[in-house]
Amino acid sequence: MAFDNTITEQDLDREGQAFVSSFRNVDLEPDLAVDGLSDSLLARLLRLFKLA
Repeated sequence: MAFDNTITEQDLDREGQAFVSSFRNVDLEPDLAVDGLSDSLLARLLRLFKLA
């Protein structure tokens, strides 16, 4: 694997660092949904019984 082209936060200019740091102040819930599992049998049963 080549990580030579990887850009880290320290490699950004001031505007880029300010843009990245603005994401840290936002409290968003992570999207943990996996494609295809929202319509699975287990997901449907949980919705049926109002557990999810």
